[in-house]
Amino acid sequence: MVLAFILSFLLLHNLRQSATVTAAADTAVYPFAYGANVAEWDITRLNDLGFNWIKVFNGPGSRLPLKVLLRVDANASHMSDVNGFGNTIQSLAQSQKGFVDAYEIGNEPNLDATYGWGYGSSNVPPDAADYATLLCEAYGRIKTADPAALVVSAGLAPTGRVPETWNGHAGHNGLFQDERIFMQEMLDAMQSINGGPCFDVFGYHPYGYSADFDAVPDVPSADPTQNCVNGFCFRGVEKIYNILQANGLGDKQIFATEFGWITRPPDHCLSTGSWSGRAWQIVSEQKQADNLVGAYEYATTHYPWMGGMFIFNLNFNVAPWITDECEQMRFYGVVNRPAESALAAMPKVEGAGLGELSVMSGAVTAVYTPTQQPIDETVTVTLKNSGTAPLAYTMTLQITPPLLLSTSASLTGTLEPDAETAVPLQFSLDGQPTGSYTGTLQIETSSNGVLGSANLPVMVHLWDEIHETFLPLTVRP
Repeated sequence: MVLAFILSFLLLHNLRQSATVTAAADTAVYPFAYGANVAEWDITRLNDLGFNWIKVFNGPGSRLPLKVLLRVDANASHMSDVNGFGNTIQSLAQSQKGFVDAYEIGNEPNLDATYGWGYGSSNVPPDAADYATLLCEAYGRIKTADPAALVVSAGLAPTGRVPETWNGHAGHNGLFQDERIFMQEMLDAMQSINGGPCFDVFGYHPYGYSADFDAVPDVPSADPTQNCVNGFCFRGVEKIYNILQANGLGDKQIFATEFGWITRPPDHCLSTGSWSGRAWQIVSEQKQADNLVGAYEYATTHYPWMGGMFIFNLNFNVAPWITDECEQMRFYGVVNRPAESALAAMPKVEGAGLGELSVMSGAVTAVYTPTQQPIDETVTVTLKNSGTAPLAYTMTLQITPPLLLSTSASLTGTLEPDAETAVPLQFSLDGQPTGSYTGTLQIETSSNGVLGSANLPVMVHLWDEIHETFLPLTVRP
């Protein structure tokens, strides 16, 4: 005989269960981070733009009226003493606790020019596994010193598809590596080192090049404003998010830690080394303004996984220490150009909406005696979109005979925010001995490109006898 002692307050036969699917990670940035890379810390100008973040290259040492993203060095020179690198990072995080909100670990490590920076002119071929080692070391040290601080992986540089193989690494020519292949190697290495990602937010540099902000990624065109061959456009960031999703990291956000469009320098500058290979990227100052505003508006409408975007750059064009009038970084600057007033006038929003599935059911766990068979019961499962964007769903019935599941409802649909739909779920069982029988209602969701899932188990228990017992009630005098 099987005795079931069922606490009366559970009322197991009519147990209500719920499941929630959400794409928001615990470390999600909210509201959206409007930020800029700066040569001079012009807080007043950033406030006038309505921006709420600043990206800097040395610790502020005090609380600024903006949130702070601090970029720290992480390159090949640190591989000779990873522990020493970690000590330096931990000391920095301890000294800047409360002053820095996020740390970006390195810069464009898929390029020899930046990964090999510590060796001066002796550039070192990028190595994704080595960079992952430094990132994981920094992640652990920062979280020890300041658990609230976000760790952002170094913004990868778009390189396009690289056909060569170097030292066993695909998409690598010894100088730079295809950012998508580097990213996958980096994620694989972190899995081996840490059992998972060593970042809260993934960094990427979706520069616009010649393409408009809404050019479709990986689509070539004879029109420079629509040419996104090799992912050389702002929306190339979508391919980066696809890789996160493919690795089970769809809950991670992305920071565009640099992005922008370059404007035309004086004609004599075009023949200087700083402009080698850049002339094709030039846009007008008005086009720069339109694209920067367009990119922000596109991301905050379509990308719930984009946590923030940092223009490159605010004011390199007026920095007194940049004396070379042909220095290409000056021509990404927005100060005293149409982009400055356009960005100031741009409405600032909290970020792209995201659908969120809430599943509420009636009895999904039921208890019977064998003599109550045949069992043929219908319960109502309510699907609700508790989020702020439309949510598409697909239901699948995972049937494990002899328990049979069925529904008369359509298996696919779309819910607008706050909308809900009732799904009649029927379960049947007949001629079975005592035991437990299970099936599953599986629900896959998609909202603004973010995927989710929920599994709602259906459990039927057959027990010889069912008894109720009550907890003793003690009343103090």
